[in-house]
Amino acid sequence: MGPTLKYILTVFCIAFAMTADAQGKMSKKSAIQHITGDPYEHYYTMFDGVPFYHDEWLTGSVTMKSGETYDGLQLRYDEYKDDLIYQNDLTNSVIIIDKKSIEQFTLTLPKNGEVETFKPIEHQNLKNQSGRYFAIILEDSISVIKKHEAKEDKYSNVNMTLKKTGAFVHKESRYTWDGNELKAVPKFRRLLLRQYPTHKDELRKLFFHNHIRMKNDNDVKLLYQEINRFVKGE
Repeated sequence: MGPTLKYILTVFCIAFAMTADAQGKMSKKSAIQHITGDPYEHYYTMFDGVPFYHDEWLTGSVTMKSGETYDGLQLRYDEYKDDLIYQNDLTNSVIIIDKKSIEQFTLTLPKNGEVETFKPIEHQNLKNQSGRYFAIILEDSISVIKKHEAKEDKYSNVNMTLKKTGAFVHKESRYTWDGNELKAVPKFRRLLLRQYPTHKDELRKLFFHNHIRMKNDNDVKLLYQEINRFVKGE
């Protein structure tokens, strides 16, 4: 093969690769346009701290109710307003994704790489909780879900130097959800044993052998996996 032909083939391969890469980016950009919402505006400059689940942007995915799943997105969960925020580098925009279009979303936690799944849960019995995002700990007949919240703690004496009127206080609450009723997960073992008196001996053994802590997500998940088996008669 002559040098001229080699040169032509090399140029062709490079051009083809660049075209394929550009088409891939255009395809990705086009696909991401299906994620719609309102422009996000900063509102928390008068508060100490931030209203987000994590201070930084997290890598995650969004599954739409229409069936599409978009991976590798830069997301932030606003606990104060219960909004999912998406930073689109391709369009240089930051939007609040329309909650009515979301089936679920995931966030990859920076410290341990664990993936946490959130879903908007809607039911008439939830009243003011209906449609809000809950983190999913366990999905079963009796599911275990967790609500992350940020609330404003107003300062009694406003620091005029910093011009801050309050601070964000973060909390989390665990619930059971059976598709009809939302109940707080008991904070103490004895309270949970009262809810399942016919299985208290089995639950006591589980507490003892697994050192169950009611504030630990994995422990609560293990606990309700057993409770679901009891309820189903397995």
